[in-house]
Amino acid sequence: MTCQWPEDIISAVETGQISPLEAFRKLREIDNVYGNDIQGSVEQRIENILHELDSLIGLTEVKKLVREIYAFIEIQKRREKERLNTEPLVLHMIFKGNPGTGKTTVARIMGKIFREMGVLSRGQLIEVERADLVGEYIGHTAQKMREQLKKAYGGILFIDEAYSLARGGEKDFGKEAIDCMVKPRKQISIKPIKRF
Repeated sequence: MTCQWPEDIISAVETGQISPLEAFRKLREIDNVYGNDIQGSVEQRIENILHELDSLIGLTEVKKLVREIYAFIEIQKRREKERLNTEPLVLHMIFKGNPGTGKTTVARIMGKIFREMGVLSRGQLIEVERADLVGEYIGHTAQKMREQLKKAYGGILFIDEAYSLARGGEKDFGKEAIDCMVKPRKQISIKPIKRF
């Protein structure tokens, strides 16, 4: 197993694929490679991540869009550094496509890029589906939704087949899950999503 990122190494230890001692060695290697030039290492790691994206077959438009998002974030960071007006970073996305087309893989890559750029603190991807969010009785859905949001804090919450939350009838708890997701956004002032 190849472990390029600290999160990969931690996951490998948790699943028993490598020993804690081997994990320590790999983490030291990463520190040695990237420890000398912080800014250069961030740029190099982002280039490595983009290379990982480029290695996927097809997805030409997605690859182009990921680079545009990367450039947009970089420009906003530089504008902020120069104390110029900036656009808010609201990066909600919908991934649409047939099974096996790389939606989850691209979302993981986006998490890595956002983590390296400092947009996300951890960059992990929490993948959930309707059953992970919708409860069986009143009040259970909000509890399940909050748990998943806490897990995803600092990273990406990837809701597989999210449309299924809204397709139930009046007595379906999917709407409660949607309301629970939207509620934190209403509590803080966030400008609408800008189109790229």
